[in-house]
Amino acid sequence: MNTIYLDPNQIPAYLRGSYSGKQFRAIITDRVSIPKDAGIWGGGSRDTYSFVELSTGRSISTPGQGLAPWDASRHQYEGELPQGVALVCHSIFCGKDTGLTFYVRPDAAAKLLPENIELTEHEKIVLNATGSYKSSYNGMDRYQMAKSYAYGLKAEQFPTRGQWDEAKQSLISKGMLNKAGAITNKGRNAR
Repeated sequence: MNTIYLDPNQIPAYLRGSYSGKQFRAIITDRVSIPKDAGIWGGGSRDTYSFVELSTGRSISTPGQGLAPWDASRHQYEGELPQGVALVCHSIFCGKDTGLTFYVRPDAAAKLLPENIELTEHEKIVLNATGSYKSSYNGMDRYQMAKSYAYGLKAEQFPTRGQWDEAKQSLISKGMLNKAGAITNKGRNAR
């Protein structure tokens, strides 16, 4: 399964349902599984699932949800994802809304796939470090942290501070980092 991070402007309003947040992702798969405890609160968390027609946003009945936890007819659903239909999972984890995940077939995901952008080795290093490390920690910035943990890289392969800044500016111009230097959805997908 591949995860794609989606920008809110990629999601039509009819697929959002009542969700008004900005966190969306798609998982490309042919088969889906809905756990038996779907829709039930536990520890401040729950996942609710619904099948939705991609073309219209019309909801399709989802097996087993909405039943009481003690109802014997609750069951886990596992099967192939139908053509033209997405399984939408709305997740709340420890009281925090973590957004919508769309499970879609590969043929329906073609328009969601990010464009293929070639990155230089230095851009890859900066992008991975930005996605892996805090902006600063223990008096070190991302450059220093990445340099001290440059696994598998020889010293001459790691960029100088000037090359790092140049690669960072290039990633900002490509939309993979925002102006503050934080990773964007486009950058997460490129990683």
